[in-house]
Amino acid sequence: SSGINAEWPLRPGGFGVVLGEDRKKFKTRSGDTVKLKDLLDEGLQRADKKIREKEEIKKEKGGAGLLSEEEIISCRDAVTYGCIKFADLTCTRTNDYVFSFDKMLDDKGKTAVYLLYALTRIRSIARNAGKSREELLKHAQENPLNLEHEAELRLAKMLLRFAEVIEEITGTLQPHTLCNYLYEISTAFTYFYDNCYCIQKDRETGEIIKIHMDRLLLCEATARVMEKCFNLLGIKTVSRM
Repeated sequence: SSGINAEWPLRPGGFGVVLGEDRKKFKTRSGDTVKLKDLLDEGLQRADKKIREKEEIKKEKGGAGLLSEEEIISCRDAVTYGCIKFADLTCTRTNDYVFSFDKMLDDKGKTAVYLLYALTRIRSIARNAGKSREELLKHAQENPLNLEHEAELRLAKMLLRFAEVIEEITGTLQPHTLCNYLYEISTAFTYFYDNCYCIQKDRETGEIIKIHMDRLLLCEATARVMEKCFNLLGIKTVSRM
């Protein structure tokens, strides 16, 4: 009746304390405990404002890549709930941590916003190349994967650590290890993307001259591992930001 499977081993785990930016126990100005609903509502307001400000900047630059109202709402929700979860899980479980919306919603560094954006950028590469997941899978089944550049190998080796990281977490019950791994993948991908072209375009016409399928497959593998990490952390992803 408790909903707990008797075959699942239960292990006690300690937790640190959430602190305010004054490094004291996180409370309202009146000294009451902060309600989760109020916290989420404030997060939604902050994220919505930040996203709409970025959309205005896009408009000023010509309006390319503007999000629909539905996409803005979906992005706002994913960013808000994702950033709060990630900030909580990215710290060592037994340590105290300082709660800061400004840091959580920062699109630079080890935050959910940065990582969600990195995932949407990876997904956009195959989309810009006009290749579907089915086409990439078919190519992978029919051709050996050829990785030669140091940045390609570095990223591939990082992805191969996934099972090792999951095994470690099940033993230590420390989800921050998965958060760190997710950030390391993103960092390795940025290095790969800066050094290895996936799509070669004509500089004058912008037309695609060559598509590097092996590198697109590496992008697909990276996206899949990142999506699995987000899923395990309970964070919803979005297709565009």
